[in-house]
Amino acid sequence: MDRHVEQRARSTAAKLARKDSIIAAAETLLRRSDYHAVTMQSVATEVGLAKGTLYLYFSSREILILEVYGRLFDQWIDRFASHVSGETEVEEFCRDFYHYYADDRLFLQLTGSAISLMESQLDRDTFVQGKRAMASRVKKLAGTAYQRLGMNPILAQRFVWGLLTIAAGAIQMTMRPPVASNNLPKDVIAFVGSASFETVFLNASVPLCAGLMQDDT
Repeated sequence: MDRHVEQRARSTAAKLARKDSIIAAAETLLRRSDYHAVTMQSVATEVGLAKGTLYLYFSSREILILEVYGRLFDQWIDRFASHVSGETEVEEFCRDFYHYYADDRLFLQLTGSAISLMESQLDRDTFVQGKRAMASRVKKLAGTAYQRLGMNPILAQRFVWGLLTIAAGAIQMTMRPPVASNNLPKDVIAFVGSASFETVFLNASVPLCAGLMQDDT
């Protein structure tokens, strides 16, 4: 990365551009290594800023990484929503949801292992802001469910919350073990390999949607 003498960002546009560059640098580092290894100093080095400058934009490492996660979340929703092309069947909707949800490994990693750990370290205002952002995302996804499945808005939101919960749980169930497989008992290896993220997600999400659709009739 080009290293240069740091210039103070004075205008609103310059501050937003600098914030974006910090988030982009954090994402780059997260894609290279585990989130535990990403520090404010490593991000500062990557983006070519003093570490103290980062704290003018993000008061902690956790807030910065959650900002990366939020952007990844918004990106997959946009990809999924842009795929909408009229009404569809329940299973096709769930498969499309899975496909776009699972196409970014970093997003899955953060969902599966980082978010619950980081959220516990947030201050009240940041926590509230994050939950309001999530509520907005749920509404957008619910709108997609409304368009493609013909659900009423209330059931669509319930359905989307269910899908997100199932997806997060499926990630936890199907994450690769932290130890080498040759050190595991055969029955544990068999259990771990018995179901993929896609299988676990679809086995739970399709019946959920079918049940909600029946409730709506």
